[in-house]
Amino acid sequence: MKNLTITGLCLFLLIGAVHSQELLTLDQAVSIGLTNNYGIIISQNSLQAARNNATRGNAGMLPVIALNGGYSKGLSDARVKVYTGNELDISGAPSDLLTAGVGLNWQVFDGLNMFITYDKLKRLEEKSELSAKITIETTVASIIAGYYEIVRQGRICQMLTEQIDVSKYRTSLAQRRFETGTGSELEYLKSRVELNADLANLSNQKTLYENAKTNLNDLLSRDVQTAFSVNDTIPPASALDYDTLLNSLKSTNRSLMVAAKNKQISELDVKSAVASQWPTLDYFAAFNYFRNETQSSFIQYNRNYGPSMGLTLNMKLFDGLNQKRQYKNAVIAMHSYELGFKQVESSLITCLSGIYNQYRNQQEMIGFEQENLQLALKNMELAKQSFAVGSISSLQLREVQEDLLAARNRLVTAQFVAKLTETELLLLSGRLLAENQASNSAN
Repeated sequence: MKNLTITGLCLFLLIGAVHSQELLTLDQAVSIGLTNNYGIIISQNSLQAARNNATRGNAGMLPVIALNGGYSKGLSDARVKVYTGNELDISGAPSDLLTAGVGLNWQVFDGLNMFITYDKLKRLEEKSELSAKITIETTVASIIAGYYEIVRQGRICQMLTEQIDVSKYRTSLAQRRFETGTGSELEYLKSRVELNADLANLSNQKTLYENAKTNLNDLLSRDVQTAFSVNDTIPPASALDYDTLLNSLKSTNRSLMVAAKNKQISELDVKSAVASQWPTLDYFAAFNYFRNETQSSFIQYNRNYGPSMGLTLNMKLFDGLNQKRQYKNAVIAMHSYELGFKQVESSLITCLSGIYNQYRNQQEMIGFEQENLQLALKNMELAKQSFAVGSISSLQLREVQEDLLAARNRLVTAQFVAKLTETELLLLSGRLLAENQASNSAN
């Protein structure tokens, strides 16, 4: 009995420590995760890079202006003979050369490919924004699941604690009966063994509970040793309609929208392949300065400067049929992305249907298990009274204990799975963030 007293004291200290910890609500957990989660921060960085890329300059629509200059000084040996008969033969002749200029190059026509490229960059920006939202949605869903996993594991700890209380009661009566000669030593020892097993189960369950808290801290990208407590109830799942979820999935599911963006980008790639077959027209303008002084030539000093401008037309007459090949491959890719969109849509609808069936099943299970729990609690009270007067054996009381524990476990599992399926349905329908924001506003 001394060991039981020590165990009870430890449980009391543990419960006191839990209640002294800061309460973390689900809304607070989501808010911390949205701010700190590494995956979300990385996705936001990728989005910012896509925004930086979606410029007219990156699409080739703006001119390039460059400034250049150079200066050189040297010595050279020269021997020059011209038709007039004059000759120049000199060794170590100094030379001094200075050049400077500013130039502009601007591709004014490329088959409209620059406009197609700019449109593609904007689509890539939109796709990156959708990918960032997907990361946010999946992170929020993971936080919700992680939070209620802590609640579930904590509820199981409470169940096992109550199981231990009954086992202590059973052991105490079995010991008293053994000591007074009205019971057997076998029954007493068996009750002790099963009490120790319950204590071991609770110890293992505490580890699962602490690990669940560690996992949530990791999702929130904070110190995994951060102490906190959570609400001890799993709220009932919302009433969801399948047709409403299906319509929302088709219009707002981010993964489906990404597949649609991929299809749009592939269509632009086809247009780009067509545009590349057109000639290109470049405009150039410059202002250059040139000065050369040398004794190794009949022209000892030469300086000129001034503006220049012009147009350059370039058209590929034959490139090994590469442009034709690129066009064919772009068309094939476009058809593949069209099929990919249909495949993603079909997979999402199938997933929605399966999860919705599970969601409805869990709703029914909660009703059944709530009734079963009430029956199991009543049965436990009757069994304890019967055991106290010797009407039933210790083994029969243990069976009632196990039935009660199983009923409690099934109920909390049904509530947990119902909440998970609700979260997954909202995630698939693209409504998870909106529902979370609405919940925050209501609170």
